[in-house]
Amino acid sequence: MKQKNIKIKISARGGPAFGGKTKIMKKYTFKKILTKIIIPIVLLALPFVVPYYVVEFDVSTLSSIFSLIFAILVGFFFATATTNYLNFQTYLADEGAYLISLYNLGKLVQPSVTKRLRDTIDAYYIAVLDYSLMEFAEKTRKEFQAVIDLLDTIEPTDDKKMRIAALSYMHETKSNLVKTFRSITFTSPCVIKGLHWFILIVLAVILSLLLMSLRTEEILSGIVTGVMILSLYLILFLLREVDNNNFLEEQLACEDAQNIFEAIGKPRYYPETTFLKGWTKIPNVDYRLGVYKNYPQSMEKKIKLVRRV
Repeated sequence: MKQKNIKIKISARGGPAFGGKTKIMKKYTFKKILTKIIIPIVLLALPFVVPYYVVEFDVSTLSSIFSLIFAILVGFFFATATTNYLNFQTYLADEGAYLISLYNLGKLVQPSVTKRLRDTIDAYYIAVLDYSLMEFAEKTRKEFQAVIDLLDTIEPTDDKKMRIAALSYMHETKSNLVKTFRSITFTSPCVIKGLHWFILIVLAVILSLLLMSLRTEEILSGIVTGVMILSLYLILFLLREVDNNNFLEEQLACEDAQNIFEAIGKPRYYPETTFLKGWTKIPNVDYRLGVYKNYPQSMEKKIKLVRRV
């Protein structure tokens, strides 16, 4: 990775100019508009555009049965995904705390290793931000192992009790870090798999069709039906957000990671995708910007030091 100093260039929209990377921003923006605006509007309008139809069987009984099944499954998956989400959030916070502690302990035990330790932790967390929360643990094993290997080489420079005690605590913290990393590996993947989503979506579609058969020609009936169909979609959308850890991704890139960089004495680091996706505004301090050559096909990048002027 190459690093060079640049002066910040502000685009007309108030963010950094990324040149040809606008396709990424457009794709991400379109996805947000599609899922949060277009689809909800279409679902609300369905009762008014789909022709009225009548079925011969008992709709009320079937609606109650399918609603019960849908509620049980959604409740189960919400409980499972939320538990996994909260555990994952705890593990991420613990990992950051352990890394900061290990940096402080390492430089106390052997001051000469301070720069190497800082650069190694820095390289690991830069790699973490290259990937989504669901895959970073698998993709950054090499960088994580480099941190562990370096910690194993640290030895006290003298027999002072303070350094000996710090060494013991450092190895204890290192063991906790390894356990936490393993826990992150197990909790980062999605809990809800493709088959589960297929069942939930089929149930939601069946419920929507049954609701549509109950509507009348009154406007209020169409509005109520549309709201209920939209509610089914929003429930599944929220479940997907929780299961994919989407809430945590912005927090990791914009807050938690920056605390680690600052604690080890490094400038803040932001992948360019952080700005392209609108997760954060340009900081008022000097920071490093990761510029990818061919994202997302390749994670090869240059790191530029952006000075606020």
